[in-house]
Amino acid sequence: MTTAKTTAPPDLPLPVRMPSDFEGYVLVPLAEFGLSLDSPGLGNWLEGIAGRNKDNVGDFEITARGELKIMSPIGIPGDLHQVELMASVGMWAREMGGRAGGPTSAFWLVDGSLRGPDAYWFSAERWVGARTQTRRPPFLAVTPDFLAEIVSHSNRGPELENKVQVYLQGGARLVWVINARLRRVTVHRPGAEPEILQDPDVLGGGDVLPGFAFNVRERIFDNVP
Repeated sequence: MTTAKTTAPPDLPLPVRMPSDFEGYVLVPLAEFGLSLDSPGLGNWLEGIAGRNKDNVGDFEITARGELKIMSPIGIPGDLHQVELMASVGMWAREMGGRAGGPTSAFWLVDGSLRGPDAYWFSAERWVGARTQTRRPPFLAVTPDFLAEIVSHSNRGPELENKVQVYLQGGARLVWVINARLRRVTVHRPGAEPEILQDPDVLGGGDVLPGFAFNVRERIFDNVP
C-alpha cells in the first residue's frame, strides 16, 4: 500500500529556512508565488505564511512594490524593548480609551503596502470608523493615530523613513522612531519638521496621547541584559 504524500497548497510555499546568522531582510516578488497586490485573499495568504514560518524567521510584510519582505528575528534586547513600549501604551489606553497593540498587527497603508509597527494606538473615534471601512481580511485598511518604530536590522535607514512618511500620509498624528543604539528618538508629526531628541529621559504623548509618559531611558536605552 502506497502512502500519499502531504504537500503544501500551491499558493503557500514550504517553510522558509534562513541562515542562522541572517540579519536584515530579503525581498521576494509576489509574482514568484503567482500573486500581486490586487490578488483576492492576499491578507489571508500572508497570515498563513506567518503562521507556517513563525519558528523559522522573524516576521513578514508586503511592500508597495509587490514584494514579500522576510525579516530576521528581532532577538534580545529588541524584543524586550517592544514589550516595554507596547505594554505602556496598552496600560494607558485601558484608562483613557481607544485600542492599542503591537508588532503582531499589520495594516494596509495608503501606498498599497501591508506593514506593522512596534506599537500603535487608535483613538475611540478612529477605531469606530476603522471597523466600518472596507477590510481586506484579516487586516484593517486604516492607519492608527499613533505608531512607534524601534530601529532594528530589518527596519532602518531610508526604508524606515519611507515607512514613517506613509504612516503620516495615511493620517497618523504622531510617530516615534526610537534608536536604542544611538539613544535617540525622532518625533514625527504631520506638517512639521521631525524633532530629534538625544538621550531623552521621558517621552510625552502631547495632545495625541494626553497624559501618557514613557520612560524611554529606563525602559529602552538602559534596558540591555
